Amino acid sequence: MKNVLYLAHTINAHNAVKLGTIHAEARARGWSVVEYEFGWTAWSVAEIVTALKPDGIILDGARFVGDFDLRPLRKVPCVYLNTDFPAPPGNIAIHSDAAAIADMAADELLASAPREAVFFSLAPRKIWSKLRAARFRERMRQAGVPFHVLKRAEDIAGLRRPFAVFAVNDMSAAALLRCGINCDLDCPNDFTLVSVDNDALFCENATPKVTSVEQDIARMGAAAIEALDSLFTNVPRPTDLIMVPPRRLVRRVSSVRHQVYKTIAEKVAASIDLHALEGIGVAGVAALAGCSRRTVETHYHAVYGQSIGEAILAHRFREVERLLRNPHQQIGTIANLCGWKSSAHLMRLFRSRYGTTMTAWRADALKCRQ
Repeated sequence: MKNVLYLAHTINAHNAVKLGTIHAEARARGWSVVEYEFGWTAWSVAEIVTALKPDGIILDGARFVGDFDLRPLRKVPCVYLNTDFPAPPGNIAIHSDAAAIADMAADELLASAPREAVFFSLAPRKIWSKLRAARFRERMRQAGVPFHVLKRAEDIAGLRRPFAVFAVNDMSAAALLRCGINCDLDCPNDFTLVSVDNDALFCENATPKVTSVEQDIARMGAAAIEALDSLFTNVPRPTDLIMVPPRRLVRRVSSVRHQVYKTIAEKVAASIDLHALEGIGVAGVAALAGCSRRTVETHYHAVYGQSIGEAILAHRFREVERLLRNPHQQIGTIANLCGWKSSAHLMRLFRSRYGTTMTAWRADALKCRQ
């Protein structure tokens, strides 16, 4: 049996999903996992490693603060999760894909047609913050949108409206929203906002509700165990740096600028775009439009040539296709991410629509990318 040490500065609710996956993947291999917080102990890292004698270590650097001598970690195979420093030769580093996160935010914010765009971070020195800022800057440059880094949240008052804000995480987004309220700025009309982490406690209760990029925390935990397994068995690997793409963008009110829709059909189309992945049906769309079901169906079909139900399905299946192209996305979780309550129901619909299974479709899609 392999004994694995999960070493983090602080273990809290943010680690729950990651740790759950780490324990599950370790158990499947017959390993045991011990968790240790070195941010709350007088022990040095050397003393921790000497006392626990692990066969392998997962160092979670997401909340790493302070100056610690990490050289003792080199005595055993080690996986470095989201650290601000490179992994020593012979070990493996796993990072969230900063470029993919910034791309999701950029795609969403550019849709609101901003006059300028800014990046804001309460942790500007973190490498993941710098990488997200750099990629977002490049996307704005490509789109011809003036860009700069917002150094203080209160500086939001001096921006040209309407503008777009990419906050590096939900904590940074909260600071911006507070300053926006103090400056009489209306989100999303004066500015649109996208953040990262999708902390539902904040995003769902903020005013307005905040659009946020959800990282694939479970995949990161699984990747850590898989990487450690390869270190134990000396399996050849193409790279010592693994990038984990985000799971999805959860669209809420903060990134969708209110519009005065000229027709019922336009209002229905906007409702589908915003709520299709939440499981909304025709009745829900009609309620948002303030019209009867028959009225919205008639107006929408006259303009777009399809029923509202067909449009909702098309929107959901576009997201299914996007998720299937991500080889790290578990097929069993896609139904819930795209508005279906049952995976079995989605799989039946998918086979009927595409003439093949989701697994086979993914294999063909990934083969075409190579």
